Amino acid sequence: MEYFTLTTKTTGQDPAATAAALQQAWDACAEVPCPKCHVPAGQYCRDRTGGVLYVTRFHRPRQDAAGVPSVLGPVGIHGLSWAKGTGRYRWDDRRIPAAR
Repeated sequence: MEYFTLTTKTTGQDPAATAAALQQAWDACAEVPCPKCHVPAGQYCRDRTGGVLYVTRFHRPRQDAAGVPSVLGPVGIHGLSWAKGTGRYRWDDRRIPAAR
């Protein structure tokens, strides 16, 4: 979670269960390749802007492939979100760190 901070609105669920579900969803996404931007498992997703690649949040198709809806649904979350960042980061092939 080098570039992003996981965040969620209050769901009325146990905060520890919510945090555990977010970590599990993050790790699940890290274990599958992205069908949208075609990065391999273990790398951040990327978007191209003006011919330059930038790190971006996990694309929805990757979240779906990783089973994120079934992990987050029970705690009332409908997808991974990130707190507003302070900038954009050029994409490179660095590995995604485990959430745990």
